[in-house]
This record gives sequence, C-alpha cells and structure tokens, in this order.
Amino acid sequence: MNTNSVVGEILETGVSAVKQTGKTVAGAVSDTGKAAASQITRRSKDTQDIVKSLYAQSDQDTDQSPIKSSNQNAQQSEDNTPEAIDKKKKLEELRQELHNEVYYDPLVNPPKSKEEERPAEKVEREEMEEIQDLQKKEKEKPPPLVQRTQQRVEKFPGASG
Repeated sequence: MNTNSVVGEILETGVSAVKQTGKTVAGAVSDTGKAAASQITRRSKDTQDIVKSLYAQSDQDTDQSPIKSSNQNAQQSEDNTPEAIDKKKKLEELRQELHNEVYYDPLVNPPKSKEEERPAEKVEREEMEEIQDLQKKEKEKPPPLVQRTQQRVEKFPGASG
C-alpha cells in the first residue's frame, strides 16, 4: 500500500465530511433565521392588533366630533360673558393654589422631619434626666433626723420585741 494513496483517501473523506457539516450548519442557520422572521412578523401583527384596539375608541370619537363642535360653539358664546370669564379666572386661581399647596410646595420644599440627635447629645440628655430623677428622689426622702429615729426604733424594738 502506498502511503500517499492512504493520505489522499483520508483527505478526501475529511473534505467530504467538512462539506456535509457545513451544509448542515448552513441549513440550521437558515432555519433559525426563518423562524425568527416568522416570530417577528407574528409579533408585529400582534402589536398592530393591540395598537388598533387602543386607538379604536379615539377613532369613534373623531366620527362624533362634528356634533361636539356645534355644542362647543354654543358653550363658547355663553363663556364670553364677563361673569363666565370671572368664574374661569377664579377657578384657574383655585387650581393653581391647590396645585402649589398639595403638589409643588411639598415637592420643592419637603417638610423637615425632626432631626436625629447625635449620640453625644443623646448621652448628655440621658445623664441630665438621671440627675434630675436623683434630685427628685432626694427631695422626696424624709429629713435625716426623721430617718434616724425610724431606724432606731426598728433596730431596738424594746421589751415587746
């Protein structure tokens, strides 16, 4: 056997295997591409359906707009009176005031919550409270003379005890 023919045969077998693998990979890639395209198309149809359902209400409103415009013209002629203009101004002022009080001011200038005490200040405050408690207890104690007489009586019960 000739080694050249064996090597050539192996090369031919390897080349054919590579070609077959390449065709398989290319087919898989094209199948994946087709599947992705079909999913995108399906999604776009779903998206279009959703958009149509969202705007269906506004399409119906545009059909009724000529009727509304005639009603609006009647209201506009009533709104041009001085009383109606004053009402509009007052209403706008109230809206602005409410907006400022409820929304704008709390947003821009949030109310400051109680600031937290620093640990050193907290310790000092607690010590002061303890000192005040001790002073109150001292004031409540009876005078030393009364204490001594009470203790003497208790220490020496006498003949009865």
